[in-house]
Amino acid sequence: MGIGNAVGSNIANIALVLGFTALISPLDVRSETLRREFPVLMVTTLVALGLSLDGRLGRIDGIILFSFMGLILYWMVSLGLRTRSTDPMQMEYAAEMPERMSMLKAVGWFLIGLAGLLISSRILVWGAVDIAKTFGVSDLVIGLTIIAVGTSLPELAASAMSAWKKEYDIAIGNIIGSNMFNILVVLAIPGMIEPDALPPDLITRDFPVMIGLTVLLFVFSYGIRRPGRLSRFDGGLLFGAFLAYQGLLYIDALK
Repeated sequence: MGIGNAVGSNIANIALVLGFTALISPLDVRSETLRREFPVLMVTTLVALGLSLDGRLGRIDGIILFSFMGLILYWMVSLGLRTRSTDPMQMEYAAEMPERMSMLKAVGWFLIGLAGLLISSRILVWGAVDIAKTFGVSDLVIGLTIIAVGTSLPELAASAMSAWKKEYDIAIGNIIGSNMFNILVVLAIPGMIEPDALPPDLITRDFPVMIGLTVLLFVFSYGIRRPGRLSRFDGGLLFGAFLAYQGLLYIDALK
């Protein structure tokens, strides 16, 4: 269920969240920081696939993925500090910052939100397990569907609101960051806590879909010799791919 959540959430983030958001408003990619993060997301996705090809997510695999997250965070912070005076995304973040919120109040709201997130995630897992037992559906499928979509709803709200405010770089950056975190932390944790064999369907069905959608996002949004742009047509293709994938999961579950 944990592994299915990581992979399924990445699929939902690209195909559902960005697909639906682009249908509302085409997304322009103007941030050079995001353009540099696209290839990093692609590399981390391929690294995760390479570590999984032996059919097992071991403790060493989890440690490797988790270590990559530390390196990428350091690189992203360094890049952000170097480009903060010129990157358009910095202006979008500045527009979202409350003008009169003290540090104490900000920390308080952060802790309240974190507590709510932990409690609600636990309730979500309880509900998903009961659904799986009632309908005889595998934990992997539940992780790929109900939990993946449930954990992607905050990204959907944030990206849709950012697109409505014309803060397009935040809308896409939200998804790139979330997907890297899913691969390097959420996918790594099950391996570090309880190494186990991976379901065969994950390698033959779900990983290829995740990688294919990541490539599509790169092709649609990166832009070569021009600003990147995720059009409504591109969004429609991504959203259609999400519906097709859910249909595939349903057919496989029936089998």
